[in-house]
Amino acid sequence: MVVSQRRIAFTLIELLVVIAIIAVLVGLLLPAVQKVREAANRVKCSNNLHQIGLAIHNYHSAFNALPDSHRYTAPLYGWMTHLLPYMEQGPLYNMYNWSTDWYNAANAAVVGTELKQLECPSVSMPDRSVTGPLFGVTIKGYASDYQAIYGITNVLIPSVISATYPRYGALPIDEMMGTQIVPGFRRLTDITDGLSTTFFVCEVAGRPYVWEDGVQAAAPNLQDKDAWAAWNGDYTRGYTYDGLKIPGPCPLNCSNSNAIYSFHNGGANCLFGDGSVRFLAQSVDVWVMYSMSTRAGGEIVEDN
Repeated sequence: MVVSQRRIAFTLIELLVVIAIIAVLVGLLLPAVQKVREAANRVKCSNNLHQIGLAIHNYHSAFNALPDSHRYTAPLYGWMTHLLPYMEQGPLYNMYNWSTDWYNAANAAVVGTELKQLECPSVSMPDRSVTGPLFGVTIKGYASDYQAIYGITNVLIPSVISATYPRYGALPIDEMMGTQIVPGFRRLTDITDGLSTTFFVCEVAGRPYVWEDGVQAAAPNLQDKDAWAAWNGDYTRGYTYDGLKIPGPCPLNCSNSNAIYSFHNGGANCLFGDGSVRFLAQSVDVWVMYSMSTRAGGEIVEDN
């Protein structure tokens, strides 16, 4: 009688071949998976800004003014805090103590709440907390990846700005939200350059760290405006492409220090005055970016 023997295991060579095939397939699929994930993150980020835009317009409908911010005397607060009821955060709003500064212990429970709708999912930073001695007080808050665009900063290119925008003078210019620099409250009718070509809020992602051309600085910046409950807002600046110097031709994604910055490839999401959210290409001319940063500069910007 002949007894047949059945093989019940792979040989070493067969196992190595299978592993090699799997490795090749993973190598082929991983970039596609990452591309799909980033596309989904970009859509989610855009939706976050869209919700902020709806909140701003609903606030304006209720008060006939945009939320004010950028205050230098007590009580200090941020524009985002005004929008809490319009972003399904009514309980937080009701807890907020408006008679004191946002960083006061009385507001610790509110400002210490992380709001995921203010964070872009493409930002690869697990801890978004902001803790440090600000205004002489140790506080803990959470950073926002979305900042109000206040206009063009006067430290950008003073001589060029004076020649191109003589009405602005020496002050930081054209704040969108009402401030103590520009008294009173802004209304949508004050945006004479056109709502569809004027920034409201853009990505300034990666706070509280400084990012320069995709490289994270060694230590947090710890500015008070990093927290969502603070007067978080930025002026626009053109940097050199390494993100180290101003002025420069790079309009965005070169530095997140007073400049538009995202973790998306090729551009950043921006909310415009008409409530639309558009992806601003990194190839945009820096002077076009400046023009869209002002509410009443009189520039002509094509709505692409």
